[in-house]
Amino acid sequence: MGSRRAVLQAGLMIPLAAACAPDVLIGRSGVVRIAVSWSGTELAAFRDVLGSVAGSQPVEVIPLGDEIETAFAAGGTTAPDIVLLPRAGRVQDLAARGRVQVVPETLWAGEYPSYWRPLLTHGNSLYGVPFKVTDKSMIWYDREAVAEYGLRPPEAWTLGYWVDEAMGKLAHTSRRLLALAAADGWVLTDLFENILRSENPGAYDQLAAATPGARDWRTTGVPEAFWQFGKLCGDQRSFPGGVGASLTRQFPDAVHEVFERRRAVLVVGPDFAEPVVRRSISRANRSPDVVGVADFPRVTAAEQQPHIIGGDVIVLTQGAGEAARTIAARLAAPSAPLSWIRHHGGFLAANTMTPPEYSSWLAPRAAALTARGRVETTTTSPPTNTIAFDLSDRIGAVGGRNGLWRILTEFLVAVGEGGPTRVALATDHAIADLDDLERRQR
Repeated sequence: MGSRRAVLQAGLMIPLAAACAPDVLIGRSGVVRIAVSWSGTELAAFRDVLGSVAGSQPVEVIPLGDEIETAFAAGGTTAPDIVLLPRAGRVQDLAARGRVQVVPETLWAGEYPSYWRPLLTHGNSLYGVPFKVTDKSMIWYDREAVAEYGLRPPEAWTLGYWVDEAMGKLAHTSRRLLALAAADGWVLTDLFENILRSENPGAYDQLAAATPGARDWRTTGVPEAFWQFGKLCGDQRSFPGGVGASLTRQFPDAVHEVFERRRAVLVVGPDFAEPVVRRSISRANRSPDVVGVADFPRVTAAEQQPHIIGGDVIVLTQGAGEAARTIAARLAAPSAPLSWIRHHGGFLAANTMTPPEYSSWLAPRAAALTARGRVETTTTSPPTNTIAFDLSDRIGAVGGRNGLWRILTEFLVAVGEGGPTRVALATDHAIADLDDLERRQR
């Protein structure tokens, strides 16, 4: 399975050897080394950011992809000073093991929603600063297709509507409902987590907060979420080419299926899909007006709307010096990501003081996240429909490539052509597998 950092190389690919030149300065004194998980368009965008904040300070960007945590094991002159870590849920463990430095409160001079601080705090000290937030409860859809096939407006969508009505309307057309990039495990975890959060937010929060090795995957809400996931994914009317094609489809291809090839109505994808969407409509000579953005649907009209976020945080490794701390402070400034937002897109700033110069697609998402974050910061009893942080990020190895990623892929293969018996058996197997992984964490 690939990662989003790998698959987003499509379109604006920068070979890593060329991308690192001419700023590869390994071993040179005074160079601040910055490890990132990004590649392709995201890597190019981050280089633009550094061009505006680094000044005369020499820097080296080290693209590590899914191996980003090797940055904390490196030593000597080649060790990174700063890591843009895409798993905020890992910061507390890294702090406990002495892998990262305390960051001063002055780096938090911006305004951040309350959900960040507990993730980045260990022993009453801060060990990271939010840089980029990812909205994981988004849908990108083709407005023309919704109108052409007489589908309800996205505000009225539920998973029940998708399965019971929308897919039936599309069954005898050339379109399918959903382009699924099941070759990328994070796509499956995002989809499952949104279903679980809508089905039973209490179960979601319980799993996220539990001690490693002590989670009960049979808790009420989890089997029901697998059942909903199986009903959606096990229906051959769901995806272009069925489950088989989805298992080999990566995320950019899923976007192209919607806006360029017009074989699907929608794709579930975070804000960083924006550059891929733009390339798709450009190649298809379509207007930006055909692109719609909506919330992930409720399971039923009676359930709550899921709001799940992830993000990248700035951390300092133990060997980082004053020059690295200066660069980290500049990256934390509200204006730092403006070149990414203006010239590349696919970026939502974690700092709510960043000028909101977003596209018309992302501006409402940014405003909603900011408003909800402020409600949760200033209210002692926030509404039940609160923002939740990415579950797979919070649960350690169980949420990773050999955990939930693998189990959901195997679940998708098992449901195959669907049917209640097949989904029920696949659900039992998936939950047993998750429980087994938990036991190994003890």
